[in-house]
Amino acid sequence: MVDKDELAQHIYCSIILEEEVAKAYQKISEKISDKEVAHLLEFIAKDSFKHAAAFKALNAQLTNRTDYEECGTILGAAWAHIVEEARRYAAREDAVTLSELRKILRDFENYEGYAGEEYLTILYAELIKLLANELGLDLQKYKVILEWIIEDEKRHSELLTLIQNKINDKLG
Repeated sequence: MVDKDELAQHIYCSIILEEEVAKAYQKISEKISDKEVAHLLEFIAKDSFKHAAAFKALNAQLTNRTDYEECGTILGAAWAHIVEEARRYAAREDAVTLSELRKILRDFENYEGYAGEEYLTILYAELIKLLANELGLDLQKYKVILEWIIEDEKRHSELLTLIQNKINDKLG
């Protein structure tokens, strides 16, 4: 049986995931010269920061758990890899060309980066809902927010495809 602390740990790890990926999207949006693509990436970044804030509110209702070291163990290598990749891209200081962005987006997909983050977040949000039901916690008001996050993540995946298509059209 999963306890309240384990649920809070899953939520905390989701906060980290969303924040780190948001920072990566934001940084890449600042480093790309194509304004249309930059704004689409910024859109995803702002949603991801919003998701982190929602998870923080949910975490505060539970126990305000903050044990980062356990996230890799609990959520696995894919979670750790995504966070590491996101931090690497968020630290970037040089400009990003469209050609390079096309490769970056392919790399993210190949290594369960950005696209993988979208699906992992959907899974974690669903897991949180299930665990809350199992523990009998009254998280009804947060279930709606989690459903919105899931819808946003699906749109992020569609936006990534749109961005890739835009890049392909511009570069040929």
